[in-house]
Parts: sequence; structure tokens; C-alpha cells
Amino acid sequence: MLTKEELKYFENKLLTIKQGIIDELESNHQLSLDVYGELSSYDNHFADTATELDEQEKQMMLYESSQKLLEDVNEALERIKNGTYGICIDTGEPISIYRLDALPYAKRTMEAQKKYEEETNLKRDQEERYIELDADNDMRIDKELQQKHGNSSH
Repeated sequence: MLTKEELKYFENKLLTIKQGIIDELESNHQLSLDVYGELSSYDNHFADTATELDEQEKQMMLYESSQKLLEDVNEALERIKNGTYGICIDTGEPISIYRLDALPYAKRTMEAQKKYEEETNLKRDQEERYIELDADNDMRIDKELQQKHGNSSH
């Protein structure tokens, strides 16, 4: 278990990270409004429009990543309040102080995090395989229909 001093240390560290994320989100939001405004292709060359769209997609990815990090930090602060900070959410084992110092919003031990990531990647791979199989099935059905009924070029 962590001491009161250690909990206070991590709480301060998390609050500093949280404020940094909030500042960054506000700054990026204002920047995207100032620089990009509305995406309009009226006077733009298509390459300029594509560049603007690419930049907006990057900004959206950064925003989503920051939002996820903010959620993790808020969850860690909540765990400090309810007395479960520093305890792995999957195994109930203590998270090493070194891991918490490096990643104060960590909610799993290193071993549990590796297992979680492996399971998540396996699930993602299975979903992708299912989508590929479904696409192959759709192509097979399309080929069968073309063989049976021809296509519009015949």
C-alpha cells in the first residue's frame, strides 16, 4: 500500500498532467479554429483542400488521444479518492511504484497490461479476419452473379 505522502505526490503529479492536457486541448482547439476554420473548396485547389483535410484529421487524432489520456488521468484521480490507486484493476496486485512514477495513470501491473494488450490485439485480429472473410464472401457472390447473369459490359 502507498503512504499518504506517496498518494499526495501522485495526486499532484496527476493534477499537473491533467492541467497540461486541458491547456493543450484548449490551445489546439483555438489553433484549429484560427488556422483551418471551415473546410471550403470554393476557392481552393484540390491539393490545398486535401492538405487541409489531412491536417484536420491529424488534429482530430491528437484530440482523441488527449481525450483518452485525460480520461485515464481522471480515473486515476478517482482511484486515489476511493482508495484503490496503485492496485491493478485486473489482478488486484499492487502496481510497482516505479511504474506509477513513470506512468501515474497506470491501472494495471506490467504483466496484466501485456496480457490485456495481447488479448486486445488478438480480438482486433479476429475482427479484421472476419471483415476480410466477409469481403471475400461478397466478392465470391459478385463473381457468381456475374457468371450467372453477366455484367453491364456484356
